[in-house]
Amino acid sequence: MNGLNNKVHVKNELIHDTPIIIGDNVTSSGISLLALWNTYADKGYMVRWPEDKRLPLIASSTIAVFTKQGYGELELHNGEILELKGASIVFLDPMTIKHYFCKGLIWDLFWIEFIPNGVMEISYGEIIQLDTLKKSENEFSEISINLLSKRQKLKELAVASLTKIIYEWLCLIETKPIEDHQFLLVQKVISHIHLKIADHWTVKEMAEFSGCSEQHLRRLFLKFTKQSPKEYFLNTKLETAFFLMDKKNYNVNQVSIELNFYDQFHFSKSFKKKFGISPSEVIQGSERLQVNRTDYLPINNN
Repeated sequence: MNGLNNKVHVKNELIHDTPIIIGDNVTSSGISLLALWNTYADKGYMVRWPEDKRLPLIASSTIAVFTKQGYGELELHNGEILELKGASIVFLDPMTIKHYFCKGLIWDLFWIEFIPNGVMEISYGEIIQLDTLKKSENEFSEISINLLSKRQKLKELAVASLTKIIYEWLCLIETKPIEDHQFLLVQKVISHIHLKIADHWTVKEMAEFSGCSEQHLRRLFLKFTKQSPKEYFLNTKLETAFFLMDKKNYNVNQVSIELNFYDQFHFSKSFKKKFGISPSEVIQGSERLQVNRTDYLPINNN
């Protein structure tokens, strides 16, 4: 159930869903883009597919779900549940989707609908977990801006850029190594972090949850995420805090309570250390918000 009675369009009725493009069918040499949604979902977000569509359901199209942060789940008609957490990408046959919803506190994602122009080998349902690394520009921000332009060439450039990213994702899936026990163990902890982001979770408790020693868990996290378990947990909390203030208009006190930080002082200090600006500057929409946001690269599970 989506909890909405109006049949116009589920996404349009949610203030945290932004249609970047829908129905313009902008084409590059690789794909025809049908729709791109930038979705900021909260824990009340649950929709049925394809009842949330304005466009007809096209059997030849492909859905790409790019999760930037948070935790969402997607159920297929065969009963399979796909857990989409942290930074990840999955391609889906639109005819197989039943419904999807935010499972944790937030789910920040791009929902992409496109038709391949020619042969494009796609592995449906293969989730690739991505690692987040800082960089000076955000490709999706530029794509979104160009798609909203009135200039057709800029729209075509945006779709060409998106095509490049899609092929990079497909290459990641193609070269994805067999997941060993160690990698799955780290993924188990990461899933719980995104699902229970407000918990006070110590490394000792993480180790007990995963069934290994603290020292072993630290080695595995450094191997696969380039961060210690404590660093990964704190950084995920801070990224979520940025999201809540930037997109949901939370104040510092609300964020501290929602994410269960020990106090506002330590939250603000950690936030400024990570982003280079204070929480109040995010809330005020300061011009200094030229922050190095995140790029998305595969977790090294070799």
